[in-house]
Order: sequence, then structure tokens, then C-alpha cells
Amino acid sequence: MVKLRDDAVFAGLSKKKIILLDECQDISKQGQDALLKQLEECPSHLIYIFCTTDADKMKDTIRSRCMEFQIARVYPELIISRLKKICEHEKLEYDEAALRLIADRVNGHVRDSINLLEEISFLGPISVDNFNIICKNYDQDLCELLCSLGSDLNLCMSLCRKLLSSLSARDIYNRILSMLSDTAKLIYGYDEFLPQRKKYLEKLKNIHGYSIIEFLNYLIRRDRYVDETGFQSDLILLHYKMSSNSFIVKQPQVEAQQMRETQKAPQITESEQKPSQNSTQLDSKTISLSHSELLKLDIGERSRILREMKKRKIVEQKEESARIPTEWPLLKEERLGESSEDDKELSPSEFSQLLVGGRNG
Repeated sequence: MVKLRDDAVFAGLSKKKIILLDECQDISKQGQDALLKQLEECPSHLIYIFCTTDADKMKDTIRSRCMEFQIARVYPELIISRLKKICEHEKLEYDEAALRLIADRVNGHVRDSINLLEEISFLGPISVDNFNIICKNYDQDLCELLCSLGSDLNLCMSLCRKLLSSLSARDIYNRILSMLSDTAKLIYGYDEFLPQRKKYLEKLKNIHGYSIIEFLNYLIRRDRYVDETGFQSDLILLHYKMSSNSFIVKQPQVEAQQMRETQKAPQITESEQKPSQNSTQLDSKTISLSHSELLKLDIGERSRILREMKKRKIVEQKEESARIPTEWPLLKEERLGESSEDDKELSPSEFSQLLVGGRNG
């Protein structure tokens, strides 16, 4: 870098001298420091161009001396157009649907799309089948795994082993987060997905409903870069949460508004109410439904039952707290198992909360 800096001072035969440094984030700290003075007092004939995919690794003193231009990613339509020209020039048979899959796969990188096109060409025509051989799609397995949480742990573990044989735990986490995020978008009205992808998202939406939001929140808070054992442990915990209805469905805004309007409406007396044949009565049998039985209900009915279960659980906890006396019936010296030398005095409610396996334990 010092030699480059010293040679750059001398003007060439042309009016301008351009020095382009590609992947400049790999320049060492000492190398970047060597350029600072020349960048600050750059000769009129000299132009430095720094190209990087990670600008945060460049020193702030370098960036403050430069003009930054953010290059946008290439749109899929332009990538498809470029791939068509390559196929026609190389006389390759191609299917436009396969080119669309390639463009969606590379996330705006033209070089990656050309490399992927070359890999597929070794198998023959550029077709969807050959694309699936090179770029295996795991959406179906991931969708079945997520759908089986809370209802079928054996299927969940079987799919987990199958995925771990091809992908790392970190990659599976990222794919699960992507699928859950897209399902949440679909729930709230965004539906610009590929038809095959949208089919799996619809299935997740119909099974888990608005619990997807709580599900997604749990995984985001979790350290998702764990090993295979940690990933399987996470699946067991998630299965337990889903089967025990720990992911309580939050009311969407529209449904909450409807409930508020219902509360304002005139109340009907019990004698005037006529139960509908299609409505689910919230008796003790309904409240004790298993997770698999809840899945058979539609989303609105399932949400209503889960909210009722939550209300009853809160009432039961309050009743249990009311049964705990405010003071101990005996003096501390007369209670068995306690030493009078203990400094801390616990109330009955505090003692109940600290019990292992207790209500708040």
C-alpha cells in the first residue's frame, strides 16, 4: 500500500489516473492508515475507487474522505433477460420458469446467477427438474415440521433428522425464521409470494393462526446459532408450548374492535338467548380440548376458546392466592423444619412462590 501510494503521485500519459481497489474491506489497518494523508490531499489527476460488500469494515477516517455510492441489487427481470441471452448464445435449451427460479434464488447477484446457470447446464437443459437437483427446496419438510409441533413429536423428530443430514442447524434456523416471517406477512395481507411457497404458508396460517407471531418472537429471542442437540431441544420445548397452549393467541386489531362493539351493544338476558347448533359451547369439556382437537376448529373459534382458557386460568390463580393465609398460623420457633436463627422471614404467599415446581417456579 505504501508503494501504491508513492507511485500514484506521478501523473501518467493520460489526464487521469484511476486506482480501483476491489474487496477493499480486506486491506489491513496499517494499509488503510497509509492512504489517509493522500486521500485528504488527493492530487487533481488521481482518483481512488474503493469497492466493498462490507463497508462497516472500512475505517471511519477513510469513509469520511470519500463519496459513498450504494449500488442497488439487480431486479429479477433484468437477471432473467441476461440469462436468456446467455442461453441463446450458448445454444442451451431453457425453460423460463427455471430462469425465474434462478433469479429468485440469487437475491439480486448476477454473477451468482450465471454460476448457477452453468452448474445446471452440466445436467442438460435448463429445466425446473434440473434446478431442483442442484438447489434442493426444503420448504415442504420445514412446513411439515412446523405443522407437526404440538401434535406429533415423532414426525417432528424424524423430519429434524432428515434436515440435519443435509443442512446445518444454523441454516435450518434461518430457513424456519424466514418461513415464519413470510407466514406473518401473509396473515396481515401481504401475499406476493411464489405459488408453491404460498401454498406452504397458507397451510401454516390455517394450522397455527395468530400464534405464529408468538412463535416467531420466541425464536428471535433465542440464540439460533446452536448445535444439533440444541436445535432438537428447542423443538421439544416448542412442541411442549404448542401442546400446552402456552402460545396464547393475541387478538388482532379487527377482532378486538368487533369485541368492543359487542360489549357496547344491548345485553340479551339468559332466557332470551338461543344457542346455535354450529356454535361451540364453552363448557368444561370444550375447555379441556387437546391441541390436536383445537387444530380441527377454524381460527376464529380456536382463538375464542384459547382466550377463554386464559381467563379461567387467571381466575383459578387468583382463587388459589386467596386461599393462602396472610400470616403463618404458628410462631417461627414452633414451625417444624425451620431454624429460629434464620434471618429472612417469608410470608406464606412468598413461600408458595418460591416452591420448586410451584405456580411461579
